[in-house]
Amino acid sequence: MDCKEFQHWLTHRDIHDQILAHGAARHIKECRECKALFLKDNELEQAIVQTISFKTPPRGLEESINASLDQDAGFFTTSVKKYALAITGLAAACIVLLALVLTVPPKTPAFKNLNQISLKAVTTHLKGNQQMDFNADDVDQALALLTKELGFKVLLPDFATLNCILLGGRLCAIGECRAAYFVIEQDQKKGSLFIMNSDYIDFSMAEGSRFNTHIKGCETCVWKNHDQVYAMVF
Repeated sequence: MDCKEFQHWLTHRDIHDQILAHGAARHIKECRECKALFLKDNELEQAIVQTISFKTPPRGLEESINASLDQDAGFFTTSVKKYALAITGLAAACIVLLALVLTVPPKTPAFKNLNQISLKAVTTHLKGNQQMDFNADDVDQALALLTKELGFKVLLPDFATLNCILLGGRLCAIGECRAAYFVIEQDQKKGSLFIMNSDYIDFSMAEGSRFNTHIKGCETCVWKNHDQVYAMVF
């Protein structure tokens, strides 16, 4: 089960079934992003269940409703009374749920250190999604579109210096940050290059500095140029 299949399962699962599908249980052990999504989904489900569970109505509410209805209406009167109480409870539940959603602060995308960037780049690379929305022949037009979408001017590195060639790319996300993604090739081996705005890093990084590491069988290189952060994975 990959991330897309897991999210489909999560969207359509029966929340009353407490047994995880084998593929889902295995996936959340391997993917921290999907595990966090699963835990957050469970929290929201619990909040909804607790919010709309039966609550004792305020003292005097039922008597007030009874007094305002015709007691001789029989079955119709009883149904209206139950409906009125249900609407009151549902309205309160909606108010509480709305307050819960509004008080959850938005996440600020930020990388705390170079290791975190490298790990996220490798994780995204190993998912194997090398879909390309444009190829090398369309790169100039694509860069203009990426710049418009991301809000900063996307500048490609010198691929000749990196001893690799550009095959194509698309818009993507690395962790929680939107980035430009490029499929590159070096010695007939495909790799990934991610370019993001330096505003996404929450630490000081010198221009031109390079950070190389080996993670999960992949070689990574992270550097900064033109106020942009580059993460290359092979």
